[in-house]
Amino acid sequence: MAVYRRRVQRIGKSTYIVSLPNSWAKEIGLEPKMNVIMEVLPDLSLRIYVPYKQERGSISEHTVYVDPNYSDEDIVREIIGGYVAGASTVKLVYKGVKREFIEKAVSVAKEKLMGLEVIDEDATSVTLQIVVDPNLSNLNSVTKRMTRLAISMHEDIISYLTGTTDKSILEAVIARDNLVDKLYLLALRQLIAILSDPYEMGRKGLKYYDAIYMTMFLKSVERVGDHAVNISKSLQALETPPKFISNLYANAIEIFKGICEAYLVPDKNMAINITKKIEELKQLEEEIRKSYREELAKQTVVTRILDAISRIIARSVDIAEEVIDIYALKKMDKIPSKAEENEE
Repeated sequence: MAVYRRRVQRIGKSTYIVSLPNSWAKEIGLEPKMNVIMEVLPDLSLRIYVPYKQERGSISEHTVYVDPNYSDEDIVREIIGGYVAGASTVKLVYKGVKREFIEKAVSVAKEKLMGLEVIDEDATSVTLQIVVDPNLSNLNSVTKRMTRLAISMHEDIISYLTGTTDKSILEAVIARDNLVDKLYLLALRQLIAILSDPYEMGRKGLKYYDAIYMTMFLKSVERVGDHAVNISKSLQALETPPKFISNLYANAIEIFKGICEAYLVPDKNMAINITKKIEELKQLEEEIRKSYREELAKQTVVTRILDAISRIIARSVDIAEEVIDIYALKKMDKIPSKAEENEE
């Protein structure tokens, strides 16, 4: 964080002047005679910004010119790209492409994305608008909901392993992953929107390094949701659930739940304490692999389940390290840097 020192000058009886840093002016594209807004904050400090930086991009359209060689998956990726980038509308323009092909891609995209609706269409184009539920307009609320959902998927699988629910719960878990993926893409969209506006970043207290770690955290949660799908499909292939892994599995999810809480708070001490439990859990996993070596050799499906649990534990380690890194960065951020005396 750059700190500048300036001498206040007085012109006339009531006008005070402070020169603006040249490097900052260049960075935001400030030019002579351009208007700026000065906002008095609660602590009586001044916030200076260029008006158009605040007002731009509220309505933006991402146009996709569909190549005749595109597969329906290619079109879906293009739609997702515009969605994550923060476009309010995505327009598909096509020629020499069958209408059914476009409709299929749009249908798949609507299943994958939150708030995507067709608002206009003609013989050569389809326009999609992104309208997200106001209850999901906050990045933190979306992140927390996504995390709760991914964890609940595993908790339901564990309830099947321990015999408290029947096998039908596995199909419900698989279906629920679609919502986790939607929330993941929505969170990325919201994060990019904040990063696109440094003023909004300041208002929300978000640093660029926060965004880096937030992206890694979101990906970890999304992958843990995928592991729930893989474990469910593996269990569906078995007539009898392998109950000997239930204790390891339950502890792995409890640790993942705790480390997610440590990240969202954030709490470095909680993260450190959880890493100690992770080491104990790794030892338990090794003991299970040794004790049930023959059974695992006969049923490779169970080995795949154990591998998925192991990856969840690894994701917990990743998040714990992220929490500790963030703590160090925020601590260093509070150390005042040497003020730049240069008047530029």
